[in-house]
Amino acid sequence: MLLGTSTASAQSNMAQQQAGWVSDVRGMRHFNGLRCPDLVGSLFRTKVLAADADRMAGCVYSGRDGLRAIMRQHLSGTGGRSANDFLTQYTAAGFRQASLSGAAANGVTFITSDWTPTTHCETLWHFTGENADYTVWMAYSLPTQEAEIGPALDAFTDILNRQN
Repeated sequence: MLLGTSTASAQSNMAQQQAGWVSDVRGMRHFNGLRCPDLVGSLFRTKVLAADADRMAGCVYSGRDGLRAIMRQHLSGTGGRSANDFLTQYTAAGFRQASLSGAAANGVTFITSDWTPTTHCETLWHFTGENADYTVWMAYSLPTQEAEIGPALDAFTDILNRQN
């Protein structure tokens, strides 16, 4: 029985290495150094994202009633370009940009549907760190999740402030 447990543990460690992350206390750490806790505010980490052409690493978080967030790390100086790409692509897709108050006022926000009883929005915030740039994207419904946006963004900001 112990042999099977050891084999499973070794396979798990190998899978982690292939995905580009290692376990960390109460979370995980990407090989590039980005730390993604299991819990950020009231959101749980549900997926690990690999690096691609312009993003180094990231994690997907989910909360109650479909609230979702993605925290991404970018090469230093490239996060602003990602925010501009978000603005350009959502505008080209026909989504209406919104000016909201509270935490969403500091990001780029689009209304992605308003034909249901709640209005679905997506907001992207860009942050510049000492060694990397970061973005936080959130999808949420108004007015039902309005009170959760500020505390969730504060929790992500706190995590990002501790990255450098």
